Amino acid sequence: MPDNDAWMLSESFLRQMFRIAAVYNVCWGTVSVLFPNLFFDLFGLPRINYPFVMSGLGMCIGLYGYGYWVVAGDLRRYPQLVVLGFLGKALGPIGWFWTVRTTGLPLRTMWTNVFNDFIWLPFFIAYFIWYRRQARALSATPRG
Repeated sequence: MPDNDAWMLSESFLRQMFRIAAVYNVCWGTVSVLFPNLFFDLFGLPRINYPFVMSGLGMCIGLYGYGYWVVAGDLRRYPQLVVLGFLGKALGPIGWFWTVRTTGLPLRTMWTNVFNDFIWLPFFIAYFIWYRRQARALSATPRG
């Protein structure tokens, strides 16, 4: 990465981003639990017959928030949680695209992926770069 992007690889920046991600996910998850038809209403889609499905999804989103908060507390200790979060951010849009192609879900619903997935991916990638550099630095330290 160029030097002008070094701030994205600082530990304090990454901690702050995971805290923001945590709060965002807890808020979005809570909204999804309390208002399970919101997605459908926002995009002018028919509501689903079983809104508890969206409430359950909201609960999972909120739990991601807890995981991000834990990561923010110790960036070195929980890379597995970051991998899980990254996979959700990467695989979610793939599933959405598949659903658009196979079911006729309107393309305009992409905005949920923009705010819930795409904007976070650069920070996850920055974390992986940071983590790898930390691991290299640790392995290069003489043990004695």
